[in-house]
Amino acid sequence: MEGFDADTWRALRGAKGEAAVVVFSATWCPTCPAVIDQLARDLRQRGVKAQLMAVVTDVAPGEQDAALLRDSHYRQVDRLFAFDGQAPALRHGVDPGWRGVTPYVVFLSPQGAPPLVVTGAPSAAVFEAWAKGLRRGAP
Repeated sequence: MEGFDADTWRALRGAKGEAAVVVFSATWCPTCPAVIDQLARDLRQRGVKAQLMAVVTDVAPGEQDAALLRDSHYRQVDRLFAFDGQAPALRHGVDPGWRGVTPYVVFLSPQGAPPLVVTGAPSAAVFEAWAKGLRRGAP
């Protein structure tokens, strides 16, 4: 499990040429596992080339790594992070308006377009709109 701090978010946002879906979750979140499962399925079934990442907001790196890595939904992600620092400051760095509600899903496009943000489970229409934008931007 990797630490997630302000520099991590800047690096993910600035990654040129890479699409990603970042799910901010928490161990207490009852809907987060299903959202991660659905996004993993959508990416596979639609052949979208993007990394799926999860950021656990209520544990620190090293705190519950083994237990989290046993969870089937977290095993589907390409990268797993844990908040490394003050949670309110990290949330503010991601989005000043975010108050910690999870799942908080951010769709990142490699073309530098503003991220698409959804609180809760993203609809199929939202996923398709993001994926369609990726296909339009492809060379």
